[in-house]
Amino acid sequence: MGGVKEPTFKINPRFRLTTKHLSVVWHCVNKFTLECEAAMEIPDRFVFHDKNAVELLVQYHDGILDIIYHDSTDFETRKIQKWLRELMRDTILRIAKVVLPDRVKYWENMKGLHGSGVTIKRLRKNVLGYCTFNNHIALQPFLVIFKQEWTDGVILHEMAHYKYKHHRKSFWNYLSTLIGEDSKMVKAKDDIAMSPYYNYYLYLTKN
Repeated sequence: MGGVKEPTFKINPRFRLTTKHLSVVWHCVNKFTLECEAAMEIPDRFVFHDKNAVELLVQYHDGILDIIYHDSTDFETRKIQKWLRELMRDTILRIAKVVLPDRVKYWENMKGLHGSGVTIKRLRKNVLGYCTFNNHIALQPFLVIFKQEWTDGVILHEMAHYKYKHHRKSFWNYLSTLIGEDSKMVKAKDDIAMSPYYNYYLYLTKN
């Protein structure tokens, strides 16, 4: 996955993210409407103020991230980009902590394998997951924004390490038996690196 250029885009109304577990929806309203909505305290509602004025309102519900703005909101400012990036990052982590452990349990039950647990946390860039000597799996939360089959491919790859703690031929043969006939999972990590959403992952995780 080396050699991928840093994305040049920003999070603005042209930013598209529509996945099984999270979709971003943009809404442009007038300033008065935005101020009125921001005054209402609702769970999972986040407001960005600049110079005592409301510039953005974000509402999360049931896998939808509604981003409400007015026509003069300046998405070029560093403060807004940092705020949106951190908010999306936190939302994805929140979703991943529910979705990914459940998916690992699903595959463990399907394959008759059982590890010692699952941790969802930000990993080093380009690391999507790893399995410890004690069969504990750690997964990159941003897996939830990619296709299910790719996520499953990464999970099954790490589960294959329950038996083989290396990447020699015996490991790949065993992984092939776990994946079975679903060849779409075989090159999951390569497919993720080629996905347009991979640049989203790089941008959202930058400091």
